Amino acid sequence: MMDAQLSAQFEQQIALKRQSYTAAQRELLTKVLDEKYKHLSVSEKLKSNLNRLKEPNTFTVTTGHQLCLMTGPLYFIYKILHVIKLSEDLNNTFPNQHFVPVYWMASEDHDFEEIRSFLLFGQKWTWESKQKGAVGQFDTKDLQLLLQALAEKFQNQPDSEIHSLIEKFKIPNYGLGFFEFVNELFSVYGLVIIDADNKLLKESAWPIWQKDLYTAELHQALVKNTLELREKGLPTPIESKETNLFVISEQKRERIEKTGLLQFEKEHSFQLSPNVVLRPIYQEWILPNLAYIGGPSEIAYWQQLPLAFQTLALPFPLTLQRAGGILLQQKDLELIQKLGFEKQDFLADKATLKERYLKQAGDQEPNYGQMAEFWSGYKASFQKIVAEELPQERKMIEAELTRIQKQTEALEEKFEKMRKAKFDKALKQIEQLSEKLQPKGQLQERTSNLLSFCPDGALSNKIARIYEQLDPYSQEKQWFVVS
Repeated sequence: MMDAQLSAQFEQQIALKRQSYTAAQRELLTKVLDEKYKHLSVSEKLKSNLNRLKEPNTFTVTTGHQLCLMTGPLYFIYKILHVIKLSEDLNNTFPNQHFVPVYWMASEDHDFEEIRSFLLFGQKWTWESKQKGAVGQFDTKDLQLLLQALAEKFQNQPDSEIHSLIEKFKIPNYGLGFFEFVNELFSVYGLVIIDADNKLLKESAWPIWQKDLYTAELHQALVKNTLELREKGLPTPIESKETNLFVISEQKRERIEKTGLLQFEKEHSFQLSPNVVLRPIYQEWILPNLAYIGGPSEIAYWQQLPLAFQTLALPFPLTLQRAGGILLQQKDLELIQKLGFEKQDFLADKATLKERYLKQAGDQEPNYGQMAEFWSGYKASFQKIVAEELPQERKMIEAELTRIQKQTEALEEKFEKMRKAKFDKALKQIEQLSEKLQPKGQLQERTSNLLSFCPDGALSNKIARIYEQLDPYSQEKQWFVVS
């Protein structure tokens, strides 16, 4: 449930956005969306949201992410479900307004290396391509080999939705295929997808591009904001350049340098592509947006931008940290309980979990120390007798005692292995569970893909279960249990 403080903040944002967002901006946005969706299958809820966006009392809540392979890391799912649930709650809190969840599809991002792989059932799947430039403009021709292998992985589920999802990427343009892929999964929740690599939208943002190209105002504002944050010891992950625009062309996305006379006009806007500094400003320019939902690093760089927003008299949105957590299957939860643990225990490392299990299972290591003390006393007494009775045999006796001691230690070690073997199955299960929940000791939501939890290839069912459990207001790590 939304608390009173956050409700008041949204109420303030509604007032600010209503004043600044024009009827012309809204008309252009809905025109672009109508064109984008006209050939797509959409749910009744999405159809309603697209129509509602034409009304002056409708606002958006947005999250964004790069294009990725087959939903990419789990937090991609969490971000989208967060904006959906928050929008639903806002609709209940402010019944005289309407709120639409938006996914900002960063189709112009060119960091292909970061998104070209995903993990599935412990195997790394990689899109091998030499293409360059904006990933949204990539040709899917060299993706087909991976898609074929993926389809074969689920060949025992021929009627599963994974096959229809794979078909989306048979479209030659990756950006369009990804748009349809995400729509297939989230249309039922009313999610609106924005691909802002659009001629009309970019032309409408000419005041932003013009200010960046021909003045230093945006750059100086971000530098000032950044220095203020650094003085407070706060993170500042992005750095402004003299210009924060790229030029996009086929297979290229090149930064503009202010080394000579720039000759860009409004009609050239479709060639321009904003970097991480300008992308949030562009987003707030074209959307009736109230809040951005992002991860910790995203929220940190948004805090470097309020002064840049001021140079354009643009309201700065609320910035809220996305929900996050750990996904596990019902069978995993049952095994955790059978082993005598709570699911929260699996936030610890494997070695700690194994040690704790052995203690819980009554596996107290025998007191070999008592035998060691006995042996030490025996050896000392024997050596004393030898020194008194046959000192000339001292070296031979000591060598025999050392040999016997090594044999005893080897026997203890062998016995320990035999004694612990009865716990091997449980220890192996702990190892496997720990690896599933914290792959290679890293955050699961940043490394695992939803498909790894869908051996039947049915993603929508798992998304629905996460949706039911996700709390958009919790700052704690959440646990999502699926079948």
